[in-house]
Amino acid sequence: MYRLMGYTDIDDISRLKEQEHNEYQQLFNRIATSKTELGYLRLNEAVHQADVLSKIIKDYHSVVATRFLGKKHSPLTYLSAARTVQRTASQNLTDMVAIGHSIATITRNKLDLKQINNDAVQQRQDKQMTLHEEQNTRLDHLLEENRKLFNALMETAVEVANIQSFNDFERLDTLSRLISLAEIAKKTGKINPL
Repeated sequence: MYRLMGYTDIDDISRLKEQEHNEYQQLFNRIATSKTELGYLRLNEAVHQADVLSKIIKDYHSVVATRFLGKKHSPLTYLSAARTVQRTASQNLTDMVAIGHSIATITRNKLDLKQINNDAVQQRQDKQMTLHEEQNTRLDHLLEENRKLFNALMETAVEVANIQSFNDFERLDTLSRLISLAEIAKKTGKINPL
């Protein structure tokens, strides 16, 4: 009787909404932690990206909630499709924290070696310089990847906001863009469940 009356559907929707809310909160907590670490490491552009990502997530959530007000399943579908991309950008911030710590370690070790002058020390300093450059290149790559992800999230938020009607074609077109964007993000191999 419970199922026939449709209460199981209501329970499923409530559970999905709660799961979405929990993932939303966990993502914000993760970004806040990364931002604190990035600030400590003085990676100012990465700190700025953490702020931008938080705002993009809030704005996207608001666009979807407003656009699909009163619809049962659509908001969760759009939010979960974008969540994969948002997690990738967040994971990039976490990776930047790790890179920042490795750069700080290299820098501290350079300072210690300046007092000694011989060929072995010079070789170590050359190796450290190479590692430092590689880490900076990796950091730049992650910053650029996040810029691309932010642009894609912004474009899809605009598409969702501009859906003229709720016909299947328009929804499927926008949703398919989000899903393909999520697939691209997954291929980077950086998606970690929260």
